[in-house]
Amino acid sequence: MLKNVAAVLLDGVHPFELGVVCEVFGLDRSDEGLPRYDFAVVSAEGPTLATHVGGLTVSTPYGLERLEEADLIAVPAGSDYVVREYPPELLDALVRAVERGARVLSVCSGVFVLGTAGLLDGRRCRVPWQQAKELALRCPRAIIEPD
Repeated sequence: MLKNVAAVLLDGVHPFELGVVCEVFGLDRSDEGLPRYDFAVVSAEGPTLATHVGGLTVSTPYGLERLEEADLIAVPAGSDYVVREYPPELLDALVRAVERGARVLSVCSGVFVLGTAGLLDGRRCRVPWQQAKELALRCPRAIIEPD
């Protein structure tokens, strides 16, 4: 059962996709009979990150060590996630999390982070049609389903 959830952010994160993850997992709706999660927003690149919206920043006190206890790790989309390189320590943390039984999910272009970590091999994944060709090139062992 999922109890501990972390959203991991990189520079250029999209506030809308981050907001969706925060809305689903970060709000206490236990009075409505829904589960309550221990939720944290985690930075992979320092305590303060820029979003893709001019001048808007996001900060968090949590670093990648917070991923070690997460049952679910969410990777929201970002503006240059298709073409950028990712911190090796983030990719390693994602692999370790999956190896210990954690689940991972991505929102939109966050899928490129999971693919770069090698976590899509042999798995079905849906992506926007505009990104399907690039993801197939980068992750040839993933089963790409353009949506």
